[in-house]
Amino acid sequence: MDKQTIIDAAKDLVRAGRSFVLATVDSDGVPQVRWMGAAHLEEPFVVYMAAGAASRKMGQMESHPKSQLMFQTEDYAQVATLTGMCEVVTDADTRRRVFEGIPGAAQYFSGPDDPNFAAIKFRCQRVEMLGVAEGMAPVSADL
Repeated sequence: MDKQTIIDAAKDLVRAGRSFVLATVDSDGVPQVRWMGAAHLEEPFVVYMAAGAASRKMGQMESHPKSQLMFQTEDYAQVATLTGMCEVVTDADTRRRVFEGIPGAAQYFSGPDDPNFAAIKFRCQRVEMLGVAEGMAPVSADL
C-alpha cells in the first residue's frame, strides 16, 4: 500500500467527526489517555482540538509535546494512530478557526476569546493504519 493511500485513509477518519483518543505524557513519564470530541483538520496534516485551558493535558503538552491521537470507524474496522507534536495555539485568528471548525465547541465555551477555551495544534509526523490492508496487518507512513 502506498504512502498517500495510508495518509488519505487516516485523514478520512479525522474528517468523520467522531470522538477520538488523545495520549500525552505526564511529569512522571506516565502516558495519560483521554477521550476528546471532534477535531478540525487542515493541510498538510494538522489536527486542531479544543480543550479546557486549565486541563491537565495543557501542562503535559508543554512539558512533553510528543503525543498520539487515535481515530476509528464506528465499527472499529479501521483505526488510525497518529504520532506527532502538540502545542497550545495563542494567536486569535487560529483560535477563531479552531472554534468555528469544531462542532459543539459552543456547547462548552462562549467563543474563541473565552479564557477557558484552549486550542491545541497537533502536527502529524507518522500514521499507522489498521484495517486498510488485507488481513488487518498494520501499515504505516512517515510524513
